[in-house]
Amino acid sequence: MLSIATAECFTHGRIGNILHKMAMGYDDVKDHPYYRVFNGNIYVMASMFMPLKSTVESILDITLPTPNYEYRYGKAYNEENDLKVAYLMAKGIKNKLNCNIGIGTTAGIGKGGICILTDNNKYLFTTDVYGNLLSKKNIVERTINGIDKTLDKLVEILNREYSI
Repeated sequence: MLSIATAECFTHGRIGNILHKMAMGYDDVKDHPYYRVFNGNIYVMASMFMPLKSTVESILDITLPTPNYEYRYGKAYNEENDLKVAYLMAKGIKNKLNCNIGIGTTAGIGKGGICILTDNNKYLFTTDVYGNLLSKKNIVERTINGIDKTLDKLVEILNREYSI
């Protein structure tokens, strides 16, 4: 079985949560189209919601760039830096827990950044939805799209790299 850990910001730990529920066979996810892919093939070591820069740096032992925008107590980057930060978060959680797959997500202004880091490859991508954390424009839609797109991409990766 493959081990997975997530360090999530704009997806609020929901990717790790749904993966865990499918891996463990919870009744409320048995009708999910990817249930048979994840159940019996993965386990989730950690699913972390990490909106603060200081928390990410402290727990994952990484250094993040200075945020592009001031935003309450959280971090807010432009899309280019979101992609960099998502990679750093995925790498940090993967290294910290020595898991097979690390997933990092973060989104400020733009389409956000998502990284799935396997033992062999780095997959960096954005959502399909432009959002603005500061004005709250499309942030719910971006979150939903980010969760769905990450699960879609993870299924492709498990098939391509692990023949699952």
